[in-house]
Amino acid sequence: MAWQSLINTSLFGRRFGLQNGTTNVTGGSVATDYLVGPADLRKGVTTAETTSANLAAHGVSWITSSVSSGVYTLDPPVPGVTKVLHFTSTGNSQYLKTANGEFFSSSQGTTFSVLKSTSNVAGDVMLVGVSTGVWGVLSGVSTGTFAFSTTT
Repeated sequence: MAWQSLINTSLFGRRFGLQNGTTNVTGGSVATDYLVGPADLRKGVTTAETTSANLAAHGVSWITSSVSSGVYTLDPPVPGVTKVLHFTSTGNSQYLKTANGEFFSSSQGTTFSVLKSTSNVAGDVMLVGVSTGVWGVLSGVSTGTFAFSTTT
């Protein structure tokens, strides 16, 4: 691959490091560095989420509970980190609330504290931490499978 000769090795003996991105490469006014080497980064996946413990603010959560109107709590966001939620079809609506008053920001510029999955429909939601108090919704809600609310 063309970028391998441009790696500044940061882990001795590994093909993993930072690549200098000059302003000529990025097209911007500030030179940036990029993490290069791995074909992909492995994400943590949990498949046994419960309503009694908070969901982590990173990785993938596979929500399979058949609890009627289960309310899950999501840890506060980490700016720049993505979180993927997969809701299976359980026959019951599932609710996702924030832990400490953080909120979800939709593409329409509105903010809400609760994300609700509709019953009998499986779907995915991708979130990104915009700040320590805001989850940005990247995809999933506009499909009609999910809706925003202010209450559970």
